[in-house]
Amino acid sequence: MLRRFARRAFRRPVDDPTLDRLVRIAEDAYSTPGKRFEEGVARAMVAVLASPRFLFRVEEIEQGIAGKAYPLIDEHALASRLSYFLWSTLPDEELFRLADRHELRVNLAAQVGRMLADERANQLVQNFTGQWLQVRDVDGININAQEVLARDGGEDKELERIRQRFRELQAIPEEQLTPEQKREREQLAERRRQRFSRPAVELDGPLRHAMREETEMFFRALLREDRSVMELIDSDYTFLNERLARHYGIPEVSGNEMRRVALPESSPRGGLLTQGSVLVVTSNPTRTSPVKRGLFVLDNILGMPPPPPLPDVPLLEQSEKEFKDREPTLREVLELHRNKPLCSSCHNRMDPLGLALENFNALGMWREKERGQPIESSGRLITGESFNGIRELKQILKEKHRRDFYACLTGKLLTYALGRGVEYYDVETVDAIVERLEKQEGRISALLMGIVESAPFQKRRNAATVTTDTPNRPVEPNVQARLKP
Repeated sequence: MLRRFARRAFRRPVDDPTLDRLVRIAEDAYSTPGKRFEEGVARAMVAVLASPRFLFRVEEIEQGIAGKAYPLIDEHALASRLSYFLWSTLPDEELFRLADRHELRVNLAAQVGRMLADERANQLVQNFTGQWLQVRDVDGININAQEVLARDGGEDKELERIRQRFRELQAIPEEQLTPEQKREREQLAERRRQRFSRPAVELDGPLRHAMREETEMFFRALLREDRSVMELIDSDYTFLNERLARHYGIPEVSGNEMRRVALPESSPRGGLLTQGSVLVVTSNPTRTSPVKRGLFVLDNILGMPPPPPLPDVPLLEQSEKEFKDREPTLREVLELHRNKPLCSSCHNRMDPLGLALENFNALGMWREKERGQPIESSGRLITGESFNGIRELKQILKEKHRRDFYACLTGKLLTYALGRGVEYYDVETVDAIVERLEKQEGRISALLMGIVESAPFQKRRNAATVTTDTPNRPVEPNVQARLKP
């Protein structure tokens, strides 16, 4: 009993001396007068759960290769890395059995396929998209739907009319208001309050859940069907239910169940950037944020994050105050902001990418106007490419920045798989996986296998040993056969 329990807790076979100590702990406990056998076993189990071998993933190296700076981890450590990468939990019996027989390395491809077909692979989908795309933040984002729709100009025309008339009355000095105007002002204030208490559109729980499900089901389809990762940039399908489809303005979708929906050729939707989850988490409570959205694309799609802002950079709101006679559009504010010397270098990189998404409001809905002005979503990237709208930007990303996206996605998933950031000595591995993606038309299986077969995944660093051994030398699939006695 204790051997089986400790084996699963330590994620490897338990050695005899350790097992003997656990047995003694149990015997000492239940041999005490008044104690039962179960209490002794429980005491031994507590000792297992308090062990560093349970609390930490202790990784041992293969026998016979000690002394290297970057030795191969043994097969039980490899089984743990694989299971926590794809399932976020400990290895199952099949992985244990293969590791016991030293046959896991030569069967990696088959095991990855088996594990991705298992329901436990949903943990990879949820955890990776939650971290990489910040999808898990959708549930906690506070978006004021009424303020957002009012800013769009026309989405809630009645509310805008009330606000306009209320502003006119507010501009009149109090002593000059007639009794009729005072009553009208009070009535408008009450009607405005009622409009805000009964939203026509609300980012409620079911809608937030549908947005998150759309992104997770989209990524899950890539895994299950081994599709190209370039569909993360643009695709002709997505996953919707009736509520989310209505929110997007997509007809002929009914029912609460999420399902694959083919997008019309004219639709601006398709890919991650136009999904509600991404659009919402990159917005502010009352408006869109081209800065956040541009930074998101630079960091999570292109892998080119700008440096952090200087402490004395002026706030965006200060630029908005320079418009004395009217409420400016966000694009106008950003253009003024970019002209400031401290702001231009970073905003010239971020803003064009974020402004390409301005037709999507902070709720992820399509819009044509902001504050009564037509939205201008054209721009020019810092690398020189010009575009007009999100469809053209996605085409540029697919055609001109494919390798940048391959490298960025590889770095993000490698970070997730290893539990550490990508370092300078991982560049060779990332480049090799990018080449693999190029040769295999971007199939996500090429990315996954490139990671699990890579040196960072199969080796560990031994800082105490000085050697010329190359850390990122590819690991051949049959290396274990040569290591067997």
